[in-house]
Amino acid sequence: MTISSSNTTTSKSMTTRLQTRACLLAPSWLLLVACPGPVTGAQEGAEDEVGTSDGRETADTGGTTTGTETSETETSETGPEPCEGPEDCESAEAPFCDDLSGECVGCEGVMDPDGACAELDAGVPLCVENACVQCTGEQDAACVDLTPICDVETNTCIGCSGHEECPASACNIAEGNCFDPASVVHVDGDNPCGAGDGSDESPYCSLSEALLDASEDPVLIVHEVVGDPLVYLESNTISISAAIFAAPGESPVVRGSVSSALTVSSSGHLYVSGISIDSTAGGSVGILIQGGQTWIEKSRIVNNSGGGIVVDGGGSLVLENSFVGGNTTDVDALVVTDGSATVIYSTLAGGAAASNALSCEAGATVDIRNSLLVSRQSEDEVVCDEAILSNNALEMDVAENTSLGEMPDTSWFVSYMSGDFSLSGAHPEAIEMAATWLDGDPATDIEGDARPTTDGMPDFAGADRIP
Repeated sequence: MTISSSNTTTSKSMTTRLQTRACLLAPSWLLLVACPGPVTGAQEGAEDEVGTSDGRETADTGGTTTGTETSETETSETGPEPCEGPEDCESAEAPFCDDLSGECVGCEGVMDPDGACAELDAGVPLCVENACVQCTGEQDAACVDLTPICDVETNTCIGCSGHEECPASACNIAEGNCFDPASVVHVDGDNPCGAGDGSDESPYCSLSEALLDASEDPVLIVHEVVGDPLVYLESNTISISAAIFAAPGESPVVRGSVSSALTVSSSGHLYVSGISIDSTAGGSVGILIQGGQTWIEKSRIVNNSGGGIVVDGGGSLVLENSFVGGNTTDVDALVVTDGSATVIYSTLAGGAAASNALSCEAGATVDIRNSLLVSRQSEDEVVCDEAILSNNALEMDVAENTSLGEMPDTSWFVSYMSGDFSLSGAHPEAIEMAATWLDGDPATDIEGDARPTTDGMPDFAGADRIP
């Protein structure tokens, strides 16, 4: 009976308590209903078992929120706290704090947009279209070291890929950065020539002197020699990064004295533009790439007794808009023994008789495009089974290239035997449509005549075109 009585009491107590809470939490129009009196006795004991009636318990009251839940609701209704500084703004789209509104905004929402960007991150100091960027076409001070060029489409700093992007010096293409303008020195072998410091007013007398005395990674601006012997008679080995450029409007000639005019060792990066390497004697090639990397443009490597260019020792060559030939003896224009060569818009001509425009050994990597390849022999002018040839003009028949048929004599060129491979006007018309100009190809030929500069347009094959 005691158990039965206790159960009954508990049931009543729970009923009474729930009724009491319903009364307390009811809408105001229900307050007129009489509510039970205070809970006492056994009812208090029952309440201790199921919770309290002070508003802190959670009950199924139709979704009513009480206690701490009410505080959270009030906070969400008032919104986020106003920002006091950029440390309070975590969004990449709105990283700045507007002092007036206390809101996080993009860079255009503050009084000094560029200053705010520079203070937040010196690497992106400019505000463009409400975002911090590295550079613009007008402001590129942040573009330094290995990324000296501003890509105006993305407003980011990138490395250089051509010398025209570094007008004050040259592009170190291997590294993607411009040579330091302070490293530019002048060479002028005019007689008489005294001691110089490399300035335009007091130039060095020879390439050897400039390479020995100049700062690290020099850019040599080479002037024509006026007076006997009209050439720089010297041989140099390049084991650093160096650029050897013709002075604007001039055509200096270098002739190897005891060996190749230029030898590029395994540690060397050489850039050549506008230089003629002519008539090196002693059976030496004009340029020997012995493991290093070499870029040559708008140059003439001709009439050298050992041939034009040899790539060996795992070296690499990029040849563009240039004449290369060994025309006084039976020597090849370009030989790739061990390494790689990429040739574009160049004229390769074999020597006086039994010679090739191109020859290579097994394993060499050779890619030639938009070029003119000829020789004086009746056999094939290209002896390189693995070479990739496209859009070239050749005497031989090669798929995806233009076949000219055997060259009957040297009348296609202004002066074949002296290494002037400019077209004479008596050349086959097929040369004029053999090449296909693509985006990124040179805009002019070896003599500065304009190319079509429209992607996919036909063009003259070889280094020279007739305007």
